[in-house]
Amino acid sequence: MKFRLLTIACVAALTATAASAQGWNASILGGPTWSPDLSLNGARAPLDNGFNVGGRLGYDIGDDYGFPGLTLALDTFYTQSHYSGTQSRASSLSFMGDVLYRVDFGSPFGIYGGGGVGAVRTGLDTPATSDSSTVFGWQGIAGADYRFNPDTSMFVEYRYLNAHNANIAPFTGVGNTSDNVSVGLKFDL
Repeated sequence: MKFRLLTIACVAALTATAASAQGWNASILGGPTWSPDLSLNGARAPLDNGFNVGGRLGYDIGDDYGFPGLTLALDTFYTQSHYSGTQSRASSLSFMGDVLYRVDFGSPFGIYGGGGVGAVRTGLDTPATSDSSTVFGWQGIAGADYRFNPDTSMFVEYRYLNAHNANIAPFTGVGNTSDNVSVGLKFDL
């Protein structure tokens, strides 16, 4: 709960600061999560495909510092999947700082990639336990976008999320990875 409140407070503060500044943008996104892999005490726990939702607040620093296409961003990202054949589920909530680079082709289309580091809360909700743990995590991101107008673009991106060594009673050393595809909208503020 404290992690969620911290995430909401940080995004709200940054959004309020960004509302009147050039170079800021905000994105919303969501889509499927597949091949989620959870390692419990060294054994693999099969998970069904799930879903993801998230948001990102970015600042295009490229024009200010001579690196066109470079963006620094904060994002929050939630995934959820069920264990195969049960009502038990695994979830993750991440809060990351990202560096993204967009290649501009001089048309409405572009591609981008980058990565981020931060905190990932991995949660398990089963009939026997309901607990979570927050650990260091990282992600790699690659995507393509299409700009509808000067202030709005649509994008499709792939995200690999990785966090390990969470201690979620009664398990230790829980590993959490997932492959995610998201479709989203980006708005210049």
